[in-house]
Amino acid sequence: MRSLLFVPANVERYVVKAPTVGADAVILDLEDSVPEERKGEARRALRSAVRHLKSNSDARVMVRVNAADTAHFKDDVTSSLEAGCDAIVFPKCNDAYTVESLRRVVEEVGAEVSVIALIESARGVLNLEGIARSWRSIEGLAFGVYDYSISMETIFPSRGHLTVVKSLIAIAAKAYGLLAIDTPYAKVSDLQGLREESMEAKALGFDGKLAVHPSQVPVINEAFSPTGEEIEWARRVVSVMEAARSEGRSSTMLEGNMVDEAHYRLARLVLSRHGVRGRP
Repeated sequence: MRSLLFVPANVERYVVKAPTVGADAVILDLEDSVPEERKGEARRALRSAVRHLKSNSDARVMVRVNAADTAHFKDDVTSSLEAGCDAIVFPKCNDAYTVESLRRVVEEVGAEVSVIALIESARGVLNLEGIARSWRSIEGLAFGVYDYSISMETIFPSRGHLTVVKSLIAIAAKAYGLLAIDTPYAKVSDLQGLREESMEAKALGFDGKLAVHPSQVPVINEAFSPTGEEIEWARRVVSVMEAARSEGRSSTMLEGNMVDEAHYRLARLVLSRHGVRGRP
């Protein structure tokens, strides 16, 4: 899952356009992009919005609910489940106890749903492992830089200053077999900056990135897809390693470099994750 596009659930024209954008997932937002006085309206729009998205796109349909400590939380979760969303994006996820509040509501409704936990605070970072293993419904960990910056009392941190926290989130996700989703990039007109940040996140182990505008989706999709060079490398590794295996060897040479079973597994991962056949 490379691109996850936020769409305010109460703005019909954005919902109507969302299936045409090419995002891997559309997140109907009930939280930050919806004014307080419009949150009830946004909830009521969920059922038709989910139906429209599923009828007109293969994208997964998610809902970002309001945080567990708000008056909107239980109604948001209940309405999301009744609308038939594929996943809930759970903001302000600080620890396993926060996850438990979501779990209780989901079980009360009697539904099953995947969850993307948004890590948006210093506490959330310190409790990453507990969050990752707290519930089998947790599908991924996503980073939210803006609320994280508030918790750290920093203004406009540079990408370099975020390397450690991003690495910790990616490591926790991979350790528990979860998706790692990078934070949104707010400079909508700066597509080159988005591309650079996406490539950096990919190098840290992230699988995709949150998007706040349709124009960001193609850039994110490209950044988190294998390049032609990566696909060619993977195909060649698979080819020479399978030849070596047929001769009873578990390592061989490729263009002067030794490759072994670890390279083979990585190459197969690159190809299988993106639906590319292994043999040239």
